[in-house]
Amino acid sequence: MEITNSFRSLAAVVALCAATLCGCGDKPAPEPISAAEVPKTLDSAFNSASPEARAAAKAAAEALQKDEQSMALDALEALARKTDLTPEQREAAAKAAVSVRAGIVDAAAKGDAAAQAYLEEQRARK
Repeated sequence: MEITNSFRSLAAVVALCAATLCGCGDKPAPEPISAAEVPKTLDSAFNSASPEARAAAKAAAEALQKDEQSMALDALEALARKTDLTPEQREAAAKAAVSVRAGIVDAAAKGDAAAQAYLEEQRARK
């Protein structure tokens, strides 16, 4: 029961993070994309970005391809906080972050100890 309530709370945090990554305003939170779409979406959105933003997007995509979900999410959240992104780049980073976070939450709900530890760590940081 406590775990179920904890994950419901976590789902609310995911939605709040998605709204934060996209900024406040009239836009709804981004729809997540499939994990398979993340690298292609990031590559497309950040193809003409600054070298720093492009490198950060590439690092996130590579971490995801290596199944390093927590590293990918940390990179995506850092990327989304950059101030020099276009609206399209910010949306791509937010969609990717929502997708990766959903995967981590799902893994934690299925008993993945590393995913659970990562989510606890994130809660403690905030």
